[in-house]
Amino acid sequence: MRLTIFWRVIFAQFTLIALIVVVSLYAFSQLHQFANLSTDILATDSASIEAEKRLLKVFLAQMRSAEKYVLLRDQALYSHFTEGSSDFTSLVEKVTTLVDTPQEIALLKQIRELYSRYATGLSTAFIPKSSWNQEKTDISDGITGKINELIRFREETIVRKTTVARDQAAVAARMVGWLSLGGISAALLFAYLHARSVSRPLRQLARALFRVGKGEFPGALAVRAPAEVRDLVQVFNWMATELEQLDRMKADFIAYVSHELRTPLTGIREGTALLLEQIPGPLTTPQQQILEVVRTHSARLAQHIASILDLSKMEADMLEYARAPSDLAVLLERSVEAIELMASKKQLHIEVLGASPLPCLCLDEGRIQQVLDNLLSNAVKFTPEGGAIKISASLQGNRGNQSWVEIRVCDTGKGIPAEDLARIFDKFYQSAYHRQESQQGTGLGLAIARHIVEAHGGQIWAESQFGAGAAFVFTLPVSHSETNVGPTSRAIGQNGVKYVA
Repeated sequence: MRLTIFWRVIFAQFTLIALIVVVSLYAFSQLHQFANLSTDILATDSASIEAEKRLLKVFLAQMRSAEKYVLLRDQALYSHFTEGSSDFTSLVEKVTTLVDTPQEIALLKQIRELYSRYATGLSTAFIPKSSWNQEKTDISDGITGKINELIRFREETIVRKTTVARDQAAVAARMVGWLSLGGISAALLFAYLHARSVSRPLRQLARALFRVGKGEFPGALAVRAPAEVRDLVQVFNWMATELEQLDRMKADFIAYVSHELRTPLTGIREGTALLLEQIPGPLTTPQQQILEVVRTHSARLAQHIASILDLSKMEADMLEYARAPSDLAVLLERSVEAIELMASKKQLHIEVLGASPLPCLCLDEGRIQQVLDNLLSNAVKFTPEGGAIKISASLQGNRGNQSWVEIRVCDTGKGIPAEDLARIFDKFYQSAYHRQESQQGTGLGLAIARHIVEAHGGQIWAESQFGAGAAFVFTLPVSHSETNVGPTSRAIGQNGVKYVA
């Protein structure tokens, strides 16, 4: 079961929060231990060392008083010794409350015993046969030695605790660093996987939407994605299916209507022709004018219906092409002759250029003628009076099977806006600028031309800078065998011939 985007976000946030909590708790516990250790050093060890040093100082003062008392036998000095005994005893008790190791407890017990022997021996120092004079040095050295041993032990304890605290701090810092690094790495990895699981199906969906927008229906889209994206994909699949059905119904409807219109339209055209020939009877001049209008519009309607049917067949890959070796120069001359009358009315200058003889091409003459007629009629239509149209054809590439013939139709009209260049070959598309200029058409001519050229293995495109005219270019591939035809081909516009309308 794949998590939804909502629960993925919740899980990611919870993971980050849990990581922060774990790192914080660990750092807090280490800081707490460090604080306790520091407090223990300050409150116990330092106080113990201070008390032990005072204990040593008090005993040394008492020892000096005792030595003077033995030499001078002054009772004031003995009183000073006894007064110091209470301080010594209280300090021993204080140290006892601060220490907690068996070694220190044993040392304090020995210090009490030695101090008791030292005090008792001093009180009997003047009794005959007293051994205090022989023992006092050993006893005093023992007391001072034991006290110094206590001090050294506590100092070593402080050093050991400080080392432990330092090591714990280093370990805690490394642990926090590794936890943070690992958590950040895991969070980044999870974020990458989450973003990828969402972005990849969305990119696939965007590509599919783009294809649908172009009129292509790729079929049902199957992606592995979170539930929300899967729901979106399911809606898209449903939408694409509905649109495909609507597109098919539209194509069928257009084809059906166009086909059904051809029969009555043929009757209208034949009837109009019979009337114009005055077979049923003579016509007046106004009647002839009206019939001429009817015949003209009938011919235009028949042409539009034929274009719609052709485009429907092309999109369904049902249009058959009758290919045969053909002379492209002848087709160009026919197209030029077809527009000469229209060009002369607008006083257009037409120039046909051919740099070298062209090879015979294997193509459907009627369909390529249709492409040329469409491009030239558009050039005449959109070129203002007194303008010029230049048609050129040349062999390009000429490297084995990589050769092709390029046909270029240039005019000196207003040109094509940049935003329309990519769409002018779409069916039914008309530039908003041309609609404003009242130069409307069906929007099928260029779409049909594109299908015909691509069916012949070529390409077609437009080049234009708005305000400086336009050029329509298409290519037709030449096979290696066709390139060497030679004798059956001829140049277009031989000797620089120019057709001036």
